[in-house]
Amino acid sequence: MLKQIVPKTSGGAAAERLARICKVLAVDTRVRMLEMLAQRQMCVGALARALCITPAAVSQHLRVLRDAGAVVADKQGYFVHYRADLGTLAAWGRETAEFFTAGQEKPEAGESGAARPPAGHGEAAS
Repeated sequence: MLKQIVPKTSGGAAAERLARICKVLAVDTRVRMLEMLAQRQMCVGALARALCITPAAVSQHLRVLRDAGAVVADKQGYFVHYRADLGTLAAWGRETAEFFTAGQEKPEAGESGAARPPAGHGEAAS
């Protein structure tokens, strides 16, 4: 009888954490907000104007990002300025890479290991 090869997995806790990260980043408006906040601090009004959405919508997205630890709020006078927490975002990138490469052998020198975009995302499907 042949032995079935079962891939090594990271476990339930890592999968749950990655799923939470993905839910935060699943909305393109939040990703665009993070991109802007990684460049400079902005208040709700400035984000609303830049994204062409209501201040209420910005506030809802910021709450999700803040609860996840992706943004930091700094009160300056009457306004609250937000900025991306680059340390958290970098950690999310590392966790994502580690999750998907758990149990895999590292590429040998000279092998790129570069990811290809899914078909329909920047390249013509073959």
